Amino acid sequence: MDLRMPSINKVIISGNLVRDPDTRILENGTHLSKMSIANNQRYRDRNGEWQEKTCYVNIIAWRKTAELVGEFCRKGSPVLVEGELIFNSWEDRDGSKKSRIEVNARRIQFLEKRGQDSSYKDNPPEHSGSTPDSNEYDSASGSMAQDDDIPF
Repeated sequence: MDLRMPSINKVIISGNLVRDPDTRILENGTHLSKMSIANNQRYRDRNGEWQEKTCYVNIIAWRKTAELVGEFCRKGSPVLVEGELIFNSWEDRDGSKKSRIEVNARRIQFLEKRGQDSSYKDNPPEHSGSTPDSNEYDSASGSMAQDDDIPF
C-alpha cells in the first residue's frame, strides 16, 4: 500500500496594497495584475511590550480578477487574497539568476467599506473580485491552464 502525503498548496492572507497595482493587458488579451501587500503581525516580546513586524507578499492576478483589481484597488487598499504559491525564476540583463515566490491569486476580496475611500471611485464593485475560471495559471509553462488540463 502506497501512502503518500497529499500535496496541498493553499494560501489565505490579508493586508494592504503597498503601491498601486501594475495592471496590463497581454498580447493575447489576458489581463494581468501584479501587486504587493503588507501583512502586519503583532506580538509581545519577552518584556511584554507589543512589537509589530511586517511581511511583504507579491501577488499576481489574472483575467477578470486582475481587471477589477486594476480598476478598484489603490495603494493602501485592504484585501483578502486566496490562492497558491508559485515559484518563478529568470535571468536578469547581467545574466544573474533570479527567483521569487509569489501568490497566484484565485480570489481577491476587497475589504474596504462603501464610501470609506476614494479608491472605489463612485461605486464599489458588487463582485468580490473573483471569477470561477479567472486565475488558472500553469507555472511550469507560464501559460493559462484550462480545467481539462488539471490532472485531478
